[in-house]
This record gives sequence, structure tokens and C-alpha cells, in this order.
Amino acid sequence: MWLDVKELDARKADIKALALPLLGVTLLGVLLRLYGISSQPPLHDEVSAAFSAVQYMENGQFGPTMWYHPNLRNIVLYALGEAFGYGPYAMRGFSLLAGILSIPVVGLILYALTGNRAASVLASFFLSIEQVHITFSRQAIQETWTTFFFLLGVLLAVLYYKKDTPLLLIFSGIAFGLGISSKFHAFFPLLVSLGAGLYLSFKARSASRCVFVLSCLVFIPAAVYILTFLPWFGRGYGLIEWIGMQKTLLTKMMTHRGNPMDQVIDIRAWQWFLRPMGYANFTYSGGAPHVTVAFSSPVVWLLVLPSVAALTWRLREKSREGKEGIAFLLMLFLVSYLPLAASPRPIWLLSSLAVLPFALMAVALEAARWGRKALAGYIVLALLSSLALYPMSMGKAKSYAYLDGIVERFKPPHP
Repeated sequence: MWLDVKELDARKADIKALALPLLGVTLLGVLLRLYGISSQPPLHDEVSAAFSAVQYMENGQFGPTMWYHPNLRNIVLYALGEAFGYGPYAMRGFSLLAGILSIPVVGLILYALTGNRAASVLASFFLSIEQVHITFSRQAIQETWTTFFFLLGVLLAVLYYKKDTPLLLIFSGIAFGLGISSKFHAFFPLLVSLGAGLYLSFKARSASRCVFVLSCLVFIPAAVYILTFLPWFGRGYGLIEWIGMQKTLLTKMMTHRGNPMDQVIDIRAWQWFLRPMGYANFTYSGGAPHVTVAFSSPVVWLLVLPSVAALTWRLREKSREGKEGIAFLLMLFLVSYLPLAASPRPIWLLSSLAVLPFALMAVALEAARWGRKALAGYIVLALLSSLALYPMSMGKAKSYAYLDGIVERFKPPHP
């Protein structure tokens, strides 16, 4: 285990001191995600997602949009739509909830791994103000769902490895299953958590624990994923057809290139932390154009790779405390990021949410080592940068002249 029970008990007072600042940055995230949400015009993807939810739940059929992604989104949107109507709060409600809850979970993961309270609060703060995360928290698609579920899965798995409470790993498997049922990006943090569990089991020479880890982090997620296909099985299909269909979906996901209009959008994941990038949506409402752009803030994103390199270098220190926790964090980042960075097909910025929480944790760990004045200045700069980009999260990029340069980058070509 990375920490024994006595160490965890000794940190109870520290955890109480952690709770208040985490609450503060979470409330900031609530404000940034909820402000003006009811007046934000629906995007094409959101409208299509609502139609897809009805189609799947009532007819067991995929589509019309994102038919190659898993089906938890369809199930949840249909349940919310039928219960509360297909309005902005119902359709965007779960994305908002997942986006908000991810903020404290990021801090709790980093604290569980390193015991660094300042860095933990800082990581949550970065996610709270992160414009890309804010943008997709305000949309009725599954990006923040996936992120929240795999973060919850990681947190519960880490706590199990520290405290040896079996129920935690069972719930971790359920969380990972829900993440994979949202989008397959959750598979990568699941793989790292599974690898850590097997390593610790072999280290303890415990075959029973090894079997338990496999049961919780392989069979439970698989069972949750399969259950989300019940409406499809209801059409009379069996397991053989399901396996064949999975191959078709996987092939489509690996070869998907979008539509011709997507070629004006940044599409290379390996460039995410090397230059500012964005993902744009255009819609008309009330006779006026509305442009929503998720755009990476260079203030934070450009520090990701240097921070990862610095953390890797620091692992060489023999007396380094929390070394296993930092190694685990680096594995989460690398295993989640490298497959996307190496992909030959387009990878749009919305997929960065599969990597971003771990990237922000790395930046937070390094920034927490700075002097107070430097850190305070950086926090202010990061906040001002986020607020400057914030109108784009709400579909109001065209309302502010200083954002014209960014909007023009994503202007669709004339036919």
C-alpha cells in the first residue's frame, strides 16, 4: 500500500482543512457552468442526441448521431427527458452534474496519491476554471460523463489499495463500467488501475486479492457495459450478434474521420499541449448566429509537458516521498494520452477531457513548489485567461470583438 492506515488516520485533520478550499473552488465551478445555461441555444449535436435517446430506448436502434459510441447517454437523456421534458436543464443536467462533481474528485485523487494539500486544491481549481471542461459541461453530450466516472473509479480504486475495504473496489468497477458505457476513453484509466491492483496483489503474494481485483475491474465493468444494451437485445438479438456488432462499432471508432467541415477544426492530439487549440460549433437562434468554442488556455496547457517531464525526473530521487503515487499519476496521464497522440485519424479537442484531469494534476504538483508570490500571480493569470475565454463556452463568441481572431480560425469554408 502507498500509505498505511495509521498514516491515513493521522491526516484526518488535514483532510478537514482540505474540505473548505475544495468546496470553494467547486462553488466557483458551479457558477461558471450554470450561468446563463437556460438561454444558451441548443447545438445540433444536442438535438440529435435527444432524438437518438428516443430512438434507442423506444426502438432499440442506434443513431441518428454518434451511433458508434456506447449507450449510457441515450438511457440517461431519455429518462431525464421523459421525466422533466426535453428542455435545457434536463438535457444538460447530467453533463452539468458530472462536470461539477469532477472538480472535488480531482483534488481528492491527488491528495490520496501524494498527501499534498496545496497541489490538490490547485488541481481542482484548474479544472474548475478550465474553459474546455466548462464548455462540454454545458452540453448534452457524454464528454464530462466519461471523465467523471473514470475519475470516480480511480479515486475508489486508490482508496481500496490504501485501506483494503473491498466495497470500494466493487464501486470502482461500477464507476468504470459507467465510464466505458459513456465513451471508451474510460478504458485507459481502468487499465492503469487494474495494473496497479495486480501489481500490489503480486507484491503481497495474495492470489485471492488478485482474483478479487480481476473480478471488480474486469467482470463488473463488462457487466455494466453489457446491461446498457438491453434495449438493443430487446429487438431479439443474441450474444453472437452483439459480439459482431462490437467489432463493427470498434472499427468505426478507429476509422472515424468526421465530415468535410471538420477539417477546419484542430484534429491532432499530439499538439494539445504544444499550442492553443479549439473545437467549434455553429448554430442560429433568434435570427442570429451563435458560436461555441472550446479553447485551450495556453497559461495552463503549455505547462503540462514540462510538468510531466519534471515529475518523471523527480522520480529518480531515492528518498522521494509519495514516489509510488506520482508514478501512478504519470501512468494515468501517459496511458490515457499516448494512444490519442499517436492516432492516425482525427482526434478532436473534446477528447482531451480523457487526459486533462491528469495533466492538470501534474501542473498543480509542480506549481505548488513555487514561491507564494509566483504562485499567486499564476493563479490570477490562469483565472483571468479563463474568464477572457468564458463567453465562448456560452455560445457568445460572436458578441465580443476581442474573440474574433479565435472565431475566424474555425469559420466554415464557403461552398
